[in-house]
Amino acid sequence: MRCAKFGTNKLAFWLSSLIVLAGLAAAQAVRGTLLGTVTDSTGAAVPNAKVTITEMNTGITRTAQTNESGNYVFPALDPGVYRVSVEQTGFRTAVKEGVNVLVNTTVRADLTLEPGVITEAITVTAEVPMLQTDRADTGRKIEAVQIVNMPLAYNRNYFALLNLVPGTTRAFQPHSEFFNSQGALDTQVNGVNRLANNVQLEGVDNNHRTGLLTILVPPIEALETVDVSTSNYEAELGRAGGAVINLMLKSGTNELHGALYAFHRDSALDARETFQPRKPVTTYNYYGFNLGGPIRRNRTFFFGDYLGIKDRRGDAFIISVPTAPFRAGDFSSVAARAAIYDPATGNRDTGAGRQPFPGNVIPDSRISPIAKRILAMVPLPNLGADISNNYASSTTRKKDSDSFDIKVDHQQSEKDRFSFRYSF
Repeated sequence: MRCAKFGTNKLAFWLSSLIVLAGLAAAQAVRGTLLGTVTDSTGAAVPNAKVTITEMNTGITRTAQTNESGNYVFPALDPGVYRVSVEQTGFRTAVKEGVNVLVNTTVRADLTLEPGVITEAITVTAEVPMLQTDRADTGRKIEAVQIVNMPLAYNRNYFALLNLVPGTTRAFQPHSEFFNSQGALDTQVNGVNRLANNVQLEGVDNNHRTGLLTILVPPIEALETVDVSTSNYEAELGRAGGAVINLMLKSGTNELHGALYAFHRDSALDARETFQPRKPVTTYNYYGFNLGGPIRRNRTFFFGDYLGIKDRRGDAFIISVPTAPFRAGDFSSVAARAAIYDPATGNRDTGAGRQPFPGNVIPDSRISPIAKRILAMVPLPNLGADISNNYASSTTRKKDSDSFDIKVDHQQSEKDRFSFRYSF
């Protein structure tokens, strides 16, 4: 009986921990806020008016009442395009469509009620505000249309879009390809070291444990918004001294949507470099898909994406390798400028009294057998008999990667929403 009680308590503990962690995750800056003021035709505030907002792609609705000052607010909204409807007895229904709420933004939608019957409606289209007046942070929101349509370097990496944000330097790829195999980019913001940036994926930390790199680099086809804050951050962002880059993935809607894409590069279409005897073989394939839609209309939605990269990158180079006489210990060709001294002669500490090998040739018996075996694995020159820059070759670096995201959103009620995402 005691064991059963302990098991029940343990289960309750883990469930409560999960709920707390989910609440903390939801508190991250991955939502937007929609607010406004409702007035009549004279400019007086209209209290206790019913305000209903509807996300136009998912059909999810929320309601609120205006306060005594005619103000209303909808916090913690999912990014999307909303319809705002206001009803009050003695007035026509006012509707504003196309209100675009982005991640980490506060959007204002003020409405004016005209006298009339509540069944009559006046519909207007929301205008893009030229100035943000409801919050003090600075930065930029880069939306899906811009992400997909703008040309991107660095293997179509979204991070190149940060060149559009004031105060940033040109994006660059830090570290070697071995350590930075995911192709993460970085930038400096407002003169602050790049290590002060904070990259998040839907509000969750997306930084390498060393703090040097970004872990996941989603394909641009899967991104809904790239939110960049460069100063006066909201309190929930925290700890960044440079920029806070928050990536929001797309979500499913009431309509089934998808995309299939592939990009191919081949050295057969490239020109040969002037000083290279042949072109290095290069084949690069970047391909993937995404799909999103409803599981239950107006309630439950899914979205998933996959990205595959198959990279065979050729690299041509010219280096210096030991010639055949050098491998045999014969350095007579360089005796005039590089005498080879016998280390068994003279003072070992000062080098005084050293004697060169006769003819500048090291006897075969004095050459380490280990060194001989190592030299046997080094290729001979193929660019003539010169002792430097005498070997040309090409190699092919192989890199394969697969990544995907799975996301499910469920709206239980106006106040309860669940979201699950797994990224690999």
